[in-house]
Amino acid sequence: MLDTILLLAGDAERPVLAEALRRAGEGVRVVAAGSTRDLPADLRTARLVAFVFPEIVPTGVLERLGYGAYNFHPGPPAYPGWVPAAFALYDGATEFGATLHEMTAKVDSGIICDVERFAVPSDCDLQGLETLAYGACLRLFERWAEALVSPLRPPHLPLRWGTRKCTRKAFAEMGRIPEGVPEEEALRRVRAFGGRLDT
Repeated sequence: MLDTILLLAGDAERPVLAEALRRAGEGVRVVAAGSTRDLPADLRTARLVAFVFPEIVPTGVLERLGYGAYNFHPGPPAYPGWVPAAFALYDGATEFGATLHEMTAKVDSGIICDVERFAVPSDCDLQGLETLAYGACLRLFERWAEALVSPLRPPHLPLRWGTRKCTRKAFAEMGRIPEGVPEEEALRRVRAFGGRLDT
């Protein structure tokens, strides 16, 4: 029987989200942690909830969870991976959002449970888009907190993840602007990746 929710979140979010989960599931123990190293050893009666959490959860942890693991990703399914907002800005995306999904050994590839979408403002920069995506994650959390403390699994949506993974390496490469790059391309990179001119 599900009796423990393990919450992985940043320092600012942990106390607030942990309290919300406690209110949603009376009698369910909530363990809030800032690292996977702080998780308990026995996970048979636990479910993991990760909220905009940068650390990759080890496969061994995922396999030992009796009630699965769920992640709030600050990007829509089209943009799996690291700092998805930057790649969306570079692409000129007009829509962005956040995704609730099951966690698997391969990052941002698990079954999608829900998506919160919004229009991208025309003058949006990276910080602005990340802030909007964070707000979308909070709305998803509010919508699903009660279900996540229940032993039932959230429903699945017939959606697929995008095939291009946003990575740290790609982010760094796009942030370097080679000499001779057309001005329009340079401006796109500066807006999305905070690019700098290579000399």
